[in-house]
Amino acid sequence: MRYSASGDMSCCLAVAVLVAALCLGAAAVARGQLTDCFYNYGCPQAASIVKARVSAAMQAEARMGASLLRLHFHDCFVNGCDGSILLDGSDSEKLAAPNLNSARGFEVVDAIKADLENACPGVVSCADILALAAKYGVLLSGGPDYDVLLGRRDGLVANQSGANTNLPSPFEPISNITRKFANVGLNTNDVVVLSGGHTIGRARCALFSNRLSNFSATDSVDPTLDASLASSLQDLCQAGGGNQTAALDAGSPDAFDNHYYQNLLSQRGLLSSDQGLFSSADGAATTKAPVQAYGASSQRFFCEFGKSMVKMGNIGPLTGSAGQIRKNCRALCEEHYDQTCPDVHRIVRRVLKKAHESDARIYASLTRLHFHDCFVQGCDGSILLDNSSSIVSEKFARPNNNSARGYPVVDAVKAALEEACPGVVSCADILAIAAKISVELSGGPRWRVPLGRRDGTTANITAANNLPSPFDNLTALQQKFGAVGLDDTDLVALSGAHTFGRVQCQFVTARLYNFSGTNRPDPTLDRGYRAFLALRCPRAGGNASALNDLDPTTPDTFDNNYYTNIEARRGTLQSDQELLSTPGAATAPIVGRFAGSQKAFFKSFARSMISMGNIQVLTGTQGEIRKNCRVVNGG
Repeated sequence: MRYSASGDMSCCLAVAVLVAALCLGAAAVARGQLTDCFYNYGCPQAASIVKARVSAAMQAEARMGASLLRLHFHDCFVNGCDGSILLDGSDSEKLAAPNLNSARGFEVVDAIKADLENACPGVVSCADILALAAKYGVLLSGGPDYDVLLGRRDGLVANQSGANTNLPSPFEPISNITRKFANVGLNTNDVVVLSGGHTIGRARCALFSNRLSNFSATDSVDPTLDASLASSLQDLCQAGGGNQTAALDAGSPDAFDNHYYQNLLSQRGLLSSDQGLFSSADGAATTKAPVQAYGASSQRFFCEFGKSMVKMGNIGPLTGSAGQIRKNCRALCEEHYDQTCPDVHRIVRRVLKKAHESDARIYASLTRLHFHDCFVQGCDGSILLDNSSSIVSEKFARPNNNSARGYPVVDAVKAALEEACPGVVSCADILAIAAKISVELSGGPRWRVPLGRRDGTTANITAANNLPSPFDNLTALQQKFGAVGLDDTDLVALSGAHTFGRVQCQFVTARLYNFSGTNRPDPTLDRGYRAFLALRCPRAGGNASALNDLDPTTPDTFDNNYYTNIEARRGTLQSDQELLSTPGAATAPIVGRFAGSQKAFFKSFARSMISMGNIQVLTGTQGEIRKNCRVVNGG
């Protein structure tokens, strides 16, 4: 039965009236409302595309329907239904305790998004994909067919702390869970109805093992748990450990029905939060009666479920011009400026090519600026800020002072963009675009750079002093990259930017004459190359600021010669050679792979630049769009 315009329950009529009232097209969305006909013209096949992909995923794995339903739930309770749970990055909600190693189905969402982008690019939001995928996860499991209201846009920022705080927990008393539902506009009946989603899916032993022994520090089994079920669960979890899973509804684990409530009536609810709806002292007064009612009538449960899903899907949606339509559900969107500053890439490219006519090393310098920006309080353009009464500039940190360069070129880019589209393009995004174009113009890979960063209003010279250093050993490098969410492959790939550019003698001389305080050269440095560098950087009387090519083979070309140089022990910096020459280095095989295949290097470099560019970005209303990259607005 379809629970919208038909059905003999009063709640079904309520859903139909709500849907009919909201199906007003663009006018409704302009007022912040959702409609079930939002894509009738822009992407009429959207629902069928989602259904086909969900169906295929569930044929491969029956529990995927439950996983997709849970994704929508966990999205809406944090920042509203804005697709924020899908975003990757250091503040990702995926890393919050309720989601880590638990929330799943992200690859299915990626596949749905790819299909929709192929059919109707830039139209269907990731937030709406979650709502539709949840509907079809339920329907294809045998559950109700309800109308999904659409028109959500995607949020620009994740909220890991909000996910840790706002999501209901299986360990919480019903009074806490009811309060969390109330915080997002849902009532006690919604608590009972939406908990019925646990009629499908699985749960890890870690989520219910507290009920099997020492319940509430009593050294006994939860008295509200059926003894035979407790015994079978104990055997399961002892054999498989905390990551073993059990069906939330053992009687019909992959069928959406009302058996969940019947289980609660017989004390066979798997999670403490489930059984508490019927058995707990703090919940039974308000939740026991609806549990009994839904246990007695699947039709009533189905109808109420559709109604509550419509309500949940309307928690804080972004509509109209708020947010964006992400092209990639996991990241910022390359199309961020398509409407507000469509010539942004062309303008940046023009300024950079002009600068390169008089400065062959500028492309490498701009790439380094983006790197040094992102590693200090995220990619927020803070490296561009000058000293002021309230700011100590990162430009004067040891790794940047008289070394980081390219600021006047950034100023020129910003001036050109302010003339074309004032107050639109952030300085942080300028750095990301400039790095991308610099690599391309030097012969390197191309990638779709996600955009939408906003500019910070503070600098952090202390953190800038702890940037990855040319004197760092491999352990220090791994720790610094790991601290911002980057792994060994990212470390090796991003170090490959040393395939172009120059370095001052002050960063090389220790390797030539007094490595690690030994008063001897670095033993991992090729003798012939050491002699060559020593001529340019003499031990005494030399110019500490004299420049050397980081890649003596092709100094201004972006290629994989950096890695072949390392294999020949001709890495210019200690931090370069450490990637290969450190005994037992996990990075050594990656160096070998990139030395043997420029294609493999280019592919990994592009992926790592996207990951780096997503470090702690400011989006939405955070930060500001600076008019002058050197000063905060009003400063």
